Amino acid sequence: MLITRKKILVLFCIGIMLAVVFNNVLGGQNDLNYTDSNDIGWFTSLALDNQNRPHISYYDHANGDLKYCVLKDDSWMIQTVDSSGDVGKYSSIAIDDTNLPHISYYDESNGDLKYAFFNNDEWVIETVDSWRNVGLYTSISIDSENYPHICYCDFDARSLKYAVFDGNNWKNTVVDNSAIICADDYFCDYTSIALDRFDNPHISYCDIENYDLKYAHLSGNNWEKEVVDSDGNVGVYSSIVLDDTDSPHISYADFTMSRFDLKYATKNDDEWTIDVVDAEGDMRKWTSLSLDADQIPHISYYDYTKGSLQYAFFKEDQWIKETVDLEGSTGCFNCIQVTSEGIPKISYYDWGNKALKFAEKSENTWNIETIEKSTNSDFIDQEQLYCSGYSSLIVDDEPLAQSFTPTYSVLTRVELMLVKRYNPGGFTVSIRRQLDGEDLTSIQVDSSEIFEDLSWKHFDFADIEVDCGQTYYIVCTSDETEEYNMYYWYFGHNDHYPNGNGWIFDQDQWEQVKLSSFPGLDYGFRTFGLNTSIPEIPTIDGPSSGKAGVEYEYTFVSEDADGEDLYFEIEWGDDENEKIGSVPSGEPITVKHRWSKKGDYSIKVKAIDVHGAESDWKTYPVSMPKGREKIILSPLYDLINILTQFFDFLRMNNQFWV
Repeated sequence: MLITRKKILVLFCIGIMLAVVFNNVLGGQNDLNYTDSNDIGWFTSLALDNQNRPHISYYDHANGDLKYCVLKDDSWMIQTVDSSGDVGKYSSIAIDDTNLPHISYYDESNGDLKYAFFNNDEWVIETVDSWRNVGLYTSISIDSENYPHICYCDFDARSLKYAVFDGNNWKNTVVDNSAIICADDYFCDYTSIALDRFDNPHISYCDIENYDLKYAHLSGNNWEKEVVDSDGNVGVYSSIVLDDTDSPHISYADFTMSRFDLKYATKNDDEWTIDVVDAEGDMRKWTSLSLDADQIPHISYYDYTKGSLQYAFFKEDQWIKETVDLEGSTGCFNCIQVTSEGIPKISYYDWGNKALKFAEKSENTWNIETIEKSTNSDFIDQEQLYCSGYSSLIVDDEPLAQSFTPTYSVLTRVELMLVKRYNPGGFTVSIRRQLDGEDLTSIQVDSSEIFEDLSWKHFDFADIEVDCGQTYYIVCTSDETEEYNMYYWYFGHNDHYPNGNGWIFDQDQWEQVKLSSFPGLDYGFRTFGLNTSIPEIPTIDGPSSGKAGVEYEYTFVSEDADGEDLYFEIEWGDDENEKIGSVPSGEPITVKHRWSKKGDYSIKVKAIDVHGAESDWKTYPVSMPKGREKIILSPLYDLINILTQFFDFLRMNNQFWV
């Protein structure tokens, strides 16, 4: 392929590329679409009780709710904790010594820090701090008296704050207001808290003004603060734990240009020791740290280059690194805990499938399960995420294209890795069956909707049905515009996407994008889709009558035409609802329930596959009789009743005598 003036495989100017990458490292908006309204599983936080059962808090983006789940009897029990407005972002969970959960979180509707705890009967919700816009990036820990301690960000004051409950009231204090803890809506960064043996708080956080990792701990009535690492731009996504001597250990990301490392810091004898855990790829988001019983560190983190959940632990003087989950873009908002037996467990968000997931290591294998998945959304089908630093130009009406092979029967939208320069014209995205064929669907956007920084741009056209396994094309065209006003569509080399190719229209014909040293070039893209089949209406097996206050078992079964795993959403008719699963298609799942009051009820259940397709409701009436129940006082009462009936029989037959 010849290099022409108007378009073709150019290396973007170094200065612009540095600015693009640096902005991308820091900014959340270009990494994860904060406006997507169909996600479940953001801001996961994981804690283990004294039986090593996992408890998880998370944000339901689809409904703006704080949710909680716990693994009981090999089934995840899911509850909505708070649904009053848009609540649940930046959730953090801790378990007290009675195995009850405590959660801190952000109320975005009111700009408040909130706290919820389960009192063994119901969730009790409190507002901790409502002064201006507070409560972002919370972290919670429970002390020896089962009182909560929370660190969080005061967005308006750009400061780090701390709240503690003393048994009667909440007390809020400022930890650090000398540096900008929250630079803007996307640069405010995570905080992390741990308590020592005397219930004193220790906090790790990032000084965004100087991009330093900082550490603060309460000594008496004063906060002692120090810089842990100031080498470059460091400290984002920190996670802190204390060992059995109360020495701090911190994992965090180094987003200095050309490094993008995962780092680990420990303090011994007033000296900080810093290790580079992983220097391959972009380990820049969501690190989480836990120590096992032998004080060995275990870290979960998100690898942006791979789009994967990663895990590292220290063994024999070196860091051992593993890939936990590589299905699409997965591993965001991860949180790790290690059991008393040294088994790592991780909660995390699967961006590709819009799902809350859980991973547990058994011997040398990671067992992964989906806890809850979005039910009213499409899902990532095909994608190529790798960006090599090269791009192709889109100028005038001469297009570029990327072929792909869908596996979902309905194509709903695409996302492209784009950047604009200066002020180009409108931008059109079309889907075609052939490169020169007609548009099956298309959408045009104004140039103002595309960023000047490298980002994923969303194009939501009218849904179309496609043939799974066949080749289709994403075709991109720009309106005519003046020279140097243009778009760049970034690509990766080395054939990272084997099910398609990048194409360019040059000299009145389509040609596959090629460079002699970089075979197999594909543009950065994602396609989203849905399947049209829905699960069968479930069957219900269980008693249709019984007694109030008695627990009964009910079994639910459904089948999915695509063989997908299924969830069951159950309404018991007494204002208690739950969602269970997932289970393989056709496999029964049994749930126990107790009605506390007498009456007639209707059980309602529907099946939901992993792509969100729902069956119709199945209704099953049950009765907890209102009539007076037989009361058995004693065996003597039974004997008297039998004798009475016998004498009545003799009397009726004129055979009664004394």
